[in-house]
Amino acid sequence: MRVTVLAQHWPGQDAPVPAPEVARIVADAWAGASVDAFPLGDGGARSADALAGPRTRVGGAEVVEASGSLVLAPADGSGRWEPNALASALLGLAAEHAAGPAPTVVVPVGDTPAAGDATDVWLGGVEQMRSGLRSIGLVAAVGSQRPLLGLRGMSAALRDGRENDHAIALASQEQEERWGAIALSADAVAAKRSLLGGQRLSDAPGSGAAGGLAYCLAAAGADLQAAAPLLVSLTGAPEAAAEADLVVAIVPELTPRDLDEGAARAAALLAATRGLPAVVLAPDTRIGRRDLMNAGLAGVHEGQSGVDGLQDAVRRLAQTWRQ
Repeated sequence: MRVTVLAQHWPGQDAPVPAPEVARIVADAWAGASVDAFPLGDGGARSADALAGPRTRVGGAEVVEASGSLVLAPADGSGRWEPNALASALLGLAAEHAAGPAPTVVVPVGDTPAAGDATDVWLGGVEQMRSGLRSIGLVAAVGSQRPLLGLRGMSAALRDGRENDHAIALASQEQEERWGAIALSADAVAAKRSLLGGQRLSDAPGSGAAGGLAYCLAAAGADLQAAAPLLVSLTGAPEAAAEADLVVAIVPELTPRDLDEGAARAAALLAATRGLPAVVLAPDTRIGRRDLMNAGLAGVHEGQSGVDGLQDAVRRLAQTWRQ
């Protein structure tokens, strides 16, 4: 039996068990099968930490090469992007590759807002930034398909569940008005050099991720892509799954959102290409059977936090799916 595992971090007693360590534990604890375990970031700014390979620093970012792409993380160890630092990194990479060939540069933004005004990533303006980055292929890896504006946009997400809070309603309205004014000009710039047709960038799925940082990167020329499947494609997991009998996602929590955007969804998509079963291992789950089936998952298994809890859960999972 061959098993392909997408391993995110796991809750620990004092600190989370990092994804690379989780992958090693799974490969050691799963008996009776050939296990290919791949560390996987959570889609946020520190996703590159799960990737193997040497690190270099360019501007305000750490750069890791993976499957021919350059994946960025904040250079200061922060879990959030500082827009000016990110801009300096992108311009530095663009200058390094001005003579070609153009590399693919991946900026995982997940859905965590930037540490500062997202529009600061444009520095002198969106037109100038777009021109300055023309020598690289930029990708923003997003953790939400939320558009920037409208009934499903950032402002709606801010109000969700707090509709009776007057202060939240006011902040939401102000946010919508501010981004509406920004998009009025930035949408026009993006439309000049894109194939979006009649769709405005501010209406595009994922443009509202990370508090508008995704939109700002897209206006500067980035392609918006779902983070989990993109990160999986950089690990070698798709090649391993081509020979596998089972795909497993190991996640720190399983929520309805993870079924739509996270590693669980990525595992289901990976398994679906060959009609394989896909299952999830998580510390605590409250997902119904119907939702799992709708997400393309054959089952969910639980385990306790910590290394011992993870090892025990993997052994029980191996027994359940033994062939």
